Amino acid sequence: MEKLRVLFYYENFCGEHSRGGTEVATARIARALRLSGRCEVFCAYRRGNATEPNPYDATIRLHGSGRKFADELAGFIRSRRIDAVVNMGRFFRQVRLKQAIEKSGRNVSLIFMHHFAPGSENRKVTWSAAWRLIRLDPLRLRYWLRLAFYPLVRLPRRLGLAKIYRKVYSMSDATVLLSPNYIDEYAALAGIEDKSRFAAIPNIFESEAQEESPRKEKRVLILSRMDELQKRISLALRVWAEVEKDDELTDWHLDIVGSGSDMRGLRRLADALGLQRATFHGWQDSRPYMRRSAIFMMTSAYEGLPLSMIEALNYGAVPIAFNSFSSLSDIITGGGAGVAVDEEGGVEAFAEALRKLMRRPLPEISAARPDAFTPEAVATRWLDLLSSLRN
Repeated sequence: MEKLRVLFYYENFCGEHSRGGTEVATARIARALRLSGRCEVFCAYRRGNATEPNPYDATIRLHGSGRKFADELAGFIRSRRIDAVVNMGRFFRQVRLKQAIEKSGRNVSLIFMHHFAPGSENRKVTWSAAWRLIRLDPLRLRYWLRLAFYPLVRLPRRLGLAKIYRKVYSMSDATVLLSPNYIDEYAALAGIEDKSRFAAIPNIFESEAQEESPRKEKRVLILSRMDELQKRISLALRVWAEVEKDDELTDWHLDIVGSGSDMRGLRRLADALGLQRATFHGWQDSRPYMRRSAIFMMTSAYEGLPLSMIEALNYGAVPIAFNSFSSLSDIITGGGAGVAVDEEGGVEAFAEALRKLMRRPLPEISAARPDAFTPEAVATRWLDLLSSLRN
């Protein structure tokens, strides 16, 4: 059987040791497809340099823009006899990718993969988000500017996003989302009735070989970028402030691993709340913290498919999170493999759920849950999609 030739496109080079999540996710998918023995994989990009080792049979750095971009990519598609081009989330490149395919003269499938929850782009432009940033760090001018220009940005952005979603879907042979729960959300936002060209394929989680039962301590872990708009670490700190008031839970500790632009404001908030058993560790290797933590905590406003939570399950840490993103149900099931907190309940509901979890014997973690995200499982779903588009 002749191998399928798949070209992944992203603005940055997508290596397995890249810093960006989309870049790493792309490299993992490419490697899994190549190891299946049924695909040759390629990478096209505009920024960065191809690093070794990488999973690709060949790469191309595109230097042009506009029509030159399309011409350059068309030549590569033609010379490498590409069967499918996968746009890894760059909405504004879809038109040029389509043009490149047409110029190549080949019958090539065009696939778009969205790495976030549909509509998450709009979650960054809300009154509550703007005020939360100002409360966190009132001396930052850009936070006040965000609030001042909110009325000028909100409506055009909402209408523009729906138009972009529709256009990309109409131009694609398939639109891949990270969760089946996202299909209806994307369709509703874009006003799409025919959902036949949607597919749901998660990203790959790769686990390391480890002891079956890591030794757990009474520690709660937050592993996150310090980005208040998305991650809402300020809510986690307020939750922990409620936990520290409980005299029965004085032997529990909160570890916060990660760095980012809002670290200064979050440290200031922790001091203002008088937190005694919460530690900011900065950016560290997460594995030692995963091994020892009994609970993994997430208060994000939105996520795509948080691999950090899947990693927590793999290490035996019980995840607890707001039900603010639909893919949460793909990862945890209330009680047995984690706890989903109703977002409308806010800090009080989260704190109560966390205290309840901390007081009881830790629930058994379903060892089978992460299996849906293994390289073999994800590659099979990609191969099924690619094969269906060729038939």
